[in-house]
Parts: sequence; C-alpha cells; structure tokens
Amino acid sequence: MAKNILILQGFEAAVDLSWIDSLAGRYATRRNLSGPAARALGRPFSRRAPLRMAIYYEPNAISFTQIFPFLYHSRQLRDRYGVELRCYPSTDLVAGKAPRADGADIVLLQVWFTATPETLERVFGLLAKAHPGARIAFVDSFAHSDIRMAAQLEPEIGFYLKKSLFRDRENFFRPFRGDTNLTEFYGDLYGISAEPVDWNVPRAILPKLRLSPNFFTAPRFLRTFAAQEMPSLEDRPLDIQTRFGKRGSPWYQAMREDALARVRAIEGLSLSPTERVSYPQYMQEMRQSKLCFSPHGYGELCWRDVEGVLSGAVLIKPDMSHLESLPDIYQPGVTYLPVKWDFSDLEEVVRRALADPDLRAEIAGNAYRMIADYVRQARFVEDMGFLFQEAQ
Repeated sequence: MAKNILILQGFEAAVDLSWIDSLAGRYATRRNLSGPAARALGRPFSRRAPLRMAIYYEPNAISFTQIFPFLYHSRQLRDRYGVELRCYPSTDLVAGKAPRADGADIVLLQVWFTATPETLERVFGLLAKAHPGARIAFVDSFAHSDIRMAAQLEPEIGFYLKKSLFRDRENFFRPFRGDTNLTEFYGDLYGISAEPVDWNVPRAILPKLRLSPNFFTAPRFLRTFAAQEMPSLEDRPLDIQTRFGKRGSPWYQAMREDALARVRAIEGLSLSPTERVSYPQYMQEMRQSKLCFSPHGYGELCWRDVEGVLSGAVLIKPDMSHLESLPDIYQPGVTYLPVKWDFSDLEEVVRRALADPDLRAEIAGNAYRMIADYVRQARFVEDMGFLFQEAQ
C-alpha cells in the first residue's frame, strides 16, 4: 500500500484514493501507528486540493468512532465540498512535537479528557504555527455529558462536536455533585457523597455546539450497517442478554451491580451468564437474545446500545429523553424501551416486551433501519457540511 501511495501522489484529483483512507483507518487506533497505515493517513495533501482538512485524533477505539466516518465518506466529502483530509495521532501534539506545516484550511482536534489547560495552550500554539488562519473544531469523545473543557477551548475553536447534547442547554452550566449528572443521581441513590463540581462553562460556547454520530460509526459497526440486513428475529432462546461489566468507581459499580441484580430477580427468564467471553461469542449471544439490557456507563451512551441494535435485540435502557443524538436513535417506544434510572419499573417493561413479539419486531426494525439508512444515504456528509461551508 505504501508503494502505491508514492506512485499515485499528486494525482488524487483524478484518481479515487478514498479506499486508502478507509482501509488505513482500521489500524488508526494503534497507539504506535507506523508503516503503511500511518503513511496513508498522513500523506501530504495533493497540489490540486481546493480545501484541506487536517484531523488530529486521539488514538483509541472510543475516540476514533467520530473520526472514521470522515474516512469512510472521504470520496463523498471530496465530491460535495472539494475537501481532502489527512489524519495524524494527536499524541504527538500533546507531547509538544510540532506537526507538519501543511497549511490546512480546517483542523479537527481530539485530545483525551485528562489534557490540562497548559497542554491545550501548547497544542493550540503548535496548530497556529502549522496551519495559520485555519478554522479549528474540537471533537469531544468523552463519555460524560458535560463539556468540561469548554472554558479553555471556546476562545480557540469555531465548533464543538459531541456525540450527545443536553436538550436543556442550561444543564451545561449546572454544577453536579461528583462532576456529572450520573454521579449526582446514582451517588444520591446509593448514598455515595461527593462535592459539586463547577466547570465554569462559558455561555459563548452554546452557538458552537454541534452533534456528531455516536458509536455506530466505529469501523466494525458502520460497515455492517452499510452492507447487511438485520439478523432474523427467529430462534432467539435467550430472553435478555445481561453480560456487562460491573467494576469501576463506587457509584458506577453500585449502579451496575444493582442493574444486574434487578434483572436477575425477574423470575422465569432465560438470561445469559455474566462472566466474560470473547467478543465473537458475546455478539453471537446477542443475536440469540430477544432483549438487550444496557444500563448507563460512565456516560449515557454505550457500545452495548449499538451492539444490541446491530444484533436485532430490542434495546432496554434508562430513559434518554434528556439528550439529543444524531440520528435520534433513542425514541421511547419507537427505537428502544426506556426504564426509570432507578430500575424500579424494569420488570414491568421486560415482561411487556417479552409478551409482545410484534412490538419487539417493530422496535428492533425501527432502530436498525434508522442507523442503516443514515449510513447508506451518507447523511453524515450533509450533517457535517457546517465544517466546510464557511471555509470554501
């Protein structure tokens, strides 16, 4: 692949090399990325590129879910907006290494939520030297629903992209006990005390907030939704797939253990075991399940939500009505079945779903089609248009 890149360099206006970006993206989460994949993702812009976008991504699987659709749809983005994109791990920036001075018109930046204000200041200084005049957008891949870096980011960025947003934007300015809305609720529920945390979010960030899709744009999910129909709903011997992690922070562990205890207390159900298995086994088991119970994690959105939908299992999840997502895959009674955050109505919701196969087929089909249509119609290209319109 590296040899082909060298041969074709400079001819990208005439030759479609989007397959290189998509293929190399499979390896992008390797923290020590090198060799052909690194050369493909970070090759120099072609001379004829009318619009250049440099993406500095955090190289982990969670963060890369928001970057991969840019690679997957790179041909459509080029055809629609005239943009070429290149990708580089942001770990070099965080370490203080100057990036290549490509003179990009647009910069997408990801760093992990542990980055300090001093680190961010250094990163923006390096970007300003490498890409003078570029419009910078921050891509927030963090689990929590708050925007805790906004005070440092707002003066430097034009847009702030996040996988979900509070419908009531005032929640971004509210101090929560323990630092998030989840730590406050579950801390109070299980008697775990914590002091409020105020992130001092500036109101000037509000017009810069934008949604980006969530975990279904990970490489392994996106390709499946693009090419395959929903698995059959027949021959599903398990009532509920309940194999989820429980260890973690005190509030998280208390919540997850309570969730598992509640579902296992429902009499007469066929449940999955709880111990860890390989990922292929886990997904095979999900395809054998009628329902997928997915409690919140450290944030509301979970890999498990998408795994359930992808497998044709009906998603049961604590109420998500307080959040917006893109697309809106959390529509109660349409794409998932909500339960109360304290799980007090879990048995009622489970028994109603198990008693109504038509309801399960409708909800599972709605959720799968919503994501599959979004991917197959390349609606991501339209939704990300705000990044390119003012730069053209």
